[in-house]
Amino acid sequence: MSLSAGDKLNLVFPLGGRGFTFPAADERILLVGGGVGVAPLLFFGRELRRRGAVPTFLLGAKSADMLLERGKFEAIGNVYITTEDGSAGEMGFVTQHSLFEKETFQRMAVCGPAPMMKAVAGVAQKHGIECEVSLENMMACGVGACLCCVEKTTRGNVCVCQDGPVFNINELTWLN
Repeated sequence: MSLSAGDKLNLVFPLGGRGFTFPAADERILLVGGGVGVAPLLFFGRELRRRGAVPTFLLGAKSADMLLERGKFEAIGNVYITTEDGSAGEMGFVTQHSLFEKETFQRMAVCGPAPMMKAVAGVAQKHGIECEVSLENMMACGVGACLCCVEKTTRGNVCVCQDGPVFNINELTWLN
């Protein structure tokens, strides 16, 4: 598809408008992603790098051939890998990576499949790490009318397309 000057394009954006919080200068941040959830972390990592920080990434996939854009992550930060079959990095899930025992982080930014994000939120809570997740709820209308992206929070139900997509784990009812 290509567009020419004067062509019209219909877009619905920005959805939510609530992104990840940038860490303070003295905070170490870990960006954890799985599957297509690594895409927003690549963007966030580039912004961190642009601001002078060196982000640390923990990326997970079922196998090495399912890791997305690994080289692009390595170009901007430190990268650790887990694969379920052990074909790259450590074998297992991101929550099982030895990085959590070796390093200390004050903040985490997470995006990926919901079960992965919930498990990482539990690890963050256990280690006392401030954690935000970028939810991938289905968003149909983008204006909060269809209610297909509703998420339960401590302040009631919210539409991810309007109130997110990023939430602090303490706002979500996952760990309660």
